[in-house]
Amino acid sequence: MRNFYTSDAGYSLAKAVDTDLIQLGRSSNGGAGTNAYATGAFIGGDGTTAYVAANNNESALTDAAIRRTIQRLDDNDTPMDNRFFIIPPSSRNTLMGLARYTEQAFVGDGNAIRNGEIGNLYGIPVFTTSNADTASGSNAARVCLMGHKDSMVLVEQIGIRSQVQYKQDYLATLFTSDTLYGVASLRNAASVGAAKSASLFALLVPA
Repeated sequence: MRNFYTSDAGYSLAKAVDTDLIQLGRSSNGGAGTNAYATGAFIGGDGTTAYVAANNNESALTDAAIRRTIQRLDDNDTPMDNRFFIIPPSSRNTLMGLARYTEQAFVGDGNAIRNGEIGNLYGIPVFTTSNADTASGSNAARVCLMGHKDSMVLVEQIGIRSQVQYKQDYLATLFTSDTLYGVASLRNAASVGAAKSASLFALLVPA
């Protein structure tokens, strides 16, 4: 029975850490740090048009937006290695419908159409998560994040652990899970005068 508690507690704590990291994207490219993504974010349709929460102008992810975001990283002298692209399930569904990412004529071996794995896009690993951030607004747009691992940091003084102690006064076993960690933004915020510090960009797509 304790195995079920251990698994559930570990998942909950790991998701809390993951959420704190994901939400660092709210400050991407000079963002205000709010979940509105009112500044610094672009729509998934072209990667150029600014996202406006009040207008709900998010749009489905396109190849043009992906390439434009890659160019932003290149323009900011972001290293080519250790980049990442985090997308919600809705965007994975979109990518699986784009022939150039799945069909053998474009990717060579055709594995993507057989097993559904997107893998890398233009050399950048793609990670799909239902824990992708959600912007404020009536449509609750989902957020895609592309960046470099140095744009944020996770420090763990104590990793996720589970402990038990027999409590004689209750004739039962006390079970606890805990962790001690912190997250911070490093190079994900840019201003007009210091654009080369940016290494994290957000694209807004439909839920």
